[in-house]
Amino acid sequence: MNELEYYNLEEFNKYQNLLQEEYLTTDEYKFVVGYDKLQEDNFFYIGDYSQYGDYLNLNTYSEHDHEKRQFEMEVGI
Repeated sequence: MNELEYYNLEEFNKYQNLLQEEYLTTDEYKFVVGYDKLQEDNFFYIGDYSQYGDYLNLNTYSEHDHEKRQFEMEVGI
């Protein structure tokens, strides 16, 4: 494997890992959209609404997980 193939593989792995995240920072979002422009519609800008990131990944967002996280924060878990 040459250096270019290794770099492309690293970039692809980073892209795949970010697609599994529920929230992305602005830089992560720019990387994903730069890698695949079609992913642009799969994210929703939420800005300062969340402490987890600026963009919500609509493919992984789960209302159940969101409510569970809120409950844990309220209870102090």
